[in-house]
Amino acid sequence: MRNYDNYEQSIVYDFEMGNGGIADCIKFFIFILESCMKGGKRLYYKRNNIQLEKYVRLIYDKMYVDEDTLKKMTNVHITKPHNHYSETEFNFSIKISDVFYFTEEVKANRDSLLDPKVTVYNSIHLRLGDKYLETDKHFVLCKNDTRGYSEEKIFKYIEDNNDKNIFFCCDNNSYKIKIKEKYPNIIVTSCNIGHTSLSNTTEKQVLDAITEFYILTNSQSIFCGSRSGFSSIAGKFNKIPMEHNN
Repeated sequence: MRNYDNYEQSIVYDFEMGNGGIADCIKFFIFILESCMKGGKRLYYKRNNIQLEKYVRLIYDKMYVDEDTLKKMTNVHITKPHNHYSETEFNFSIKISDVFYFTEEVKANRDSLLDPKVTVYNSIHLRLGDKYLETDKHFVLCKNDTRGYSEEKIFKYIEDNNDKNIFFCCDNNSYKIKIKEKYPNIIVTSCNIGHTSLSNTTEKQVLDAITEFYILTNSQSIFCGSRSGFSSIAGKFNKIPMEHNN
């Protein structure tokens, strides 16, 4: 950032509704940022006035650009997440919490979704996939999206850590309740689950989803129950230990 204003070339990151969820927004920006740092280019984040931008923000305000300012800029290249699908690796050297932060609304919501006294906990995140989202299927973009997982390994992890609080996070509320009822050391939120990439997701659902992501970022460790950027990027946010169900 000391050299930011001296760079001649600029890249503008353009993340719009439908381009992905919380983790997609963060991971592609960080990936491009690392590339810009190595190449001596200035990176901007284009404000698109989506709900996500209200609750997860850049530490450096000078990195934001709006549509009107963008029209006046020269020597600039606009890039979108899908431009990097085939080339992206997510072994960041950058600590995400040095780039993004959560607003006070997220922190306050955390204490309404999870007992404020619960400060030390492990986490499990299980993504079943868009096929199992409990929402109007008309709005689901990837209707056949499913994620493989081993329920046996999830149960074993819980039983091996039965002396610890375990926050269980899932994109399907019915499954979340099933796990809660089976194991007394499981902690869950009562939020209405929503995917931040879908157009029918309410602002409260967006806030709750980001809050669950925030809760994951403050875990002692994360057990990733299935393949998902939500848990892997949450773990990279503060570089906390992660274990994968594979």
